[in-house]
Amino acid sequence: MSMGKCSKCGSSDWKEPRHVRARGITATTVAELNIITCKKCGFTEFYELTEKELEPIKKNENKIWIFVMVIPILIGIAVPAWLVFG
Repeated sequence: MSMGKCSKCGSSDWKEPRHVRARGITATTVAELNIITCKKCGFTEFYELTEKELEPIKKNENKIWIFVMVIPILIGIAVPAWLVFG
């Protein structure tokens, strides 16, 4: 199907593909998927992303790590120093 005709109703009117990250039973198993939904009947399928489709997601993931890991560490050092020497 992948953006061709819907398997259920034959329509070719699709919603924009949406990204979802799914985890299996263990936290180490992760699948990067696209959700594709027919606008006419609501039929939905999941497709695994290709390496090319994953590139922009991985770039954004690196930016998120800066906010999640680095900034709290800097704040954790700066606030006590500001209180002591402020």
